[in-house]
Amino acid sequence: MSRLIWCVWGLCGIVVAGCGPAGSPSDPPRSSAAQDQAPLRVAAASDLTYALPDVLAAFEGETRIKAEAVFGVSGQLSAQIKQGAPYDLFLAANESYIADLAAAGAVVPATVKAYTQGSLVVALRSEIGDRVHAFEDLAGPEFKRIAIANPAFAPYGRAAKQALERSGLWARVESRVVLGESVRQALVYLERGEVEAAIVGRALVRGDSYRMLAVDRKLYDPIVQGMGVIVSSKRQDDARRLQEFILGVKGREILGRYGFIAAPDQRG
Repeated sequence: MSRLIWCVWGLCGIVVAGCGPAGSPSDPPRSSAAQDQAPLRVAAASDLTYALPDVLAAFEGETRIKAEAVFGVSGQLSAQIKQGAPYDLFLAANESYIADLAAAGAVVPATVKAYTQGSLVVALRSEIGDRVHAFEDLAGPEFKRIAIANPAFAPYGRAAKQALERSGLWARVESRVVLGESVRQALVYLERGEVEAAIVGRALVRGDSYRMLAVDRKLYDPIVQGMGVIVSSKRQDDARRLQEFILGVKGREILGRYGFIAAPDQRG
């Protein structure tokens, strides 16, 4: 069995503060008294940790609507929403979570949208990165521990396990696999030096601290990410405006900068 490392991953909100100037005649119209309201609450998959704050800042600059992101594991966020957690919009790491919530009456069916597609990479410790040239090299003796997100509830974890299985590596490395509660936590293990490699979302690996090795997308099912407006939200109109922004040119451009791929129904 895989070595299980469980860690407490508390929900942490990232508030995107307003960065635009005070209102002027040329400013875009404000939403329904948005300046007097609390920020929109966005439940977001952890692979959006770096990309989404930029999206929300750009959205606020254009609309003057503030938004707050709460990052976590998609499966756990989905369970919270079913239990009535006060979110306005959910950006999941897999479209199936949104479809399930819509079927359960927790997400407005008309707002179910695929907004992007994730991709897997192997992030490698710098001291061994130059010696690894193919995914199959993960079976080598230098890899004593390999981190992935828990496939039981993390879409990137399921994709990582699929890639290991379909490449014939799973039986050879299973005893060395360390499970993180989220894809972000899997990368944290690498950052702490607790593993030699982590199979994670491309959008989470920043800078040149690690060498990245792309994982052949044929080895795992597409990670199509879905979003939807929460039925219990009192600000559905504003949440829909944020959806439109994410699906628009600016939103897609920002996501693309972080390595996200256009969702299948977004391609021209």
